[in-house]
Amino acid sequence: MIKTDVKPKVLVIGDLMIDSYLIGKCDRIALDAPVPVVDVKEEKDVLGGAGNVIRNLASLGAKVSVMSVVGSDENAKLLKHMLDEVETKSFLLEQKGRKTSKKTRVMTGNQQIFRFDHESRNNISFDSVKKLYSKLQEKINAYDVILLADYGKGVLTKDFTEKIIAYANKNNVKTIVDPFGTDYSKYKGAYLIIPNKDEAQLATGIDIDNNDRILDALKELKKQLDTQESVITLSEDGVAVLKDEKLSILPTVPLEVFDVTGSGDTLLASLGFAIALNNDILNSVEFANLATGVVLRKAGTATVSMEEIQSDQVYLDRKIIEKHLSCTLK
Repeated sequence: MIKTDVKPKVLVIGDLMIDSYLIGKCDRIALDAPVPVVDVKEEKDVLGGAGNVIRNLASLGAKVSVMSVVGSDENAKLLKHMLDEVETKSFLLEQKGRKTSKKTRVMTGNQQIFRFDHESRNNISFDSVKKLYSKLQEKINAYDVILLADYGKGVLTKDFTEKIIAYANKNNVKTIVDPFGTDYSKYKGAYLIIPNKDEAQLATGIDIDNNDRILDALKELKKQLDTQESVITLSEDGVAVLKDEKLSILPTVPLEVFDVTGSGDTLLASLGFAIALNNDILNSVEFANLATGVVLRKAGTATVSMEEIQSDQVYLDRKIIEKHLSCTLK
C-alpha cells in the first residue's frame, strides 16, 4: 500500500459554507398547495464551499489551516465545530450583521428537488480585511501553499485578494485560485488559477471550439494574469495544460459519473496537495484527475483519500500512480 510520510501545510482562504441535506421519500402532493411532500428520513450537515476543499485536503493527509469571516450566529458555531472535527487550525472572524453561509438541499433518493440559501454576499468589512491580512503576515512562513476558494460571497475582496497574492509572492509561497466571476484581474500574479472552459471563454473573450483556441486561451490567461502555470478544465474531456508553450490535454479517468457536486473543490484540493509536495504541473494535474475521478462516483459533496486513490482497481492503474507520485510517495 502506497502511503505518504510527508504532510504538506496548506492554508485555505475563502468562503466557508455549511451544506445541509434533508433526505427523504416523496410519494404524494400536499392537499393545501400543489407541491410535493417529502417525508424526511435523514438530516445531515457537511462542510461546503471552501470547507469542502478543507475536507478533501484533510482526507488526503494535509495539515490544513483556514482564514475566513463568518456571522455571529448558530451556524458559525456549527461551522467551527465541523472544522475542529477535521483537525483544521481556524482563524475565523465573526462580523456583525453577516450571515454564516448555509445551503439546505431537499433530496428524494439521489434527486435534489429544492434548495434554499441562508447567506451574505456583500464584501467583508475593511476591518475584517485588515485583521485577516495581519494574521497572514504573521503566519505566512508556516505554509507550503495557499489556496483561494472564491465563491463570490465576499471574503475574497479585490483588495484582500491582491494583498494575499503579493505577500505570498514576496515570501515565495505559491497561491492557487479557484476563481469566481469574469473579471480575473484581482488574481494577477497568482501561481495558478483553475477556470473551467466557460469561465476561460468569458475571461479571455476567446471562443474555445478546438485545440488551437484552447492553446490561445491558455496563453492569454497566463499573459493577462502573469501566472506561472496555466490550466483550463474541460469537464469530461479532461484538463488542458500549457507546458513549454505547447498544449497538453490530460484525460479524465474513464468512469461512470454519479454526481458532479463538489468536484471542483476536489480538483483544487488535490492540485494544491500535489503542488505543495513540489510535483510539477503535469504530474499534479494527473493526480488531481485521479482524485476527482473517485469523487465523481459519490453522491453530494464528497471527499477522497489517498487509500481510495491507491486501491481503486476498477478505474485506476496502480502503476500510473506509482510513476507520477514517486517523488512524493513511499
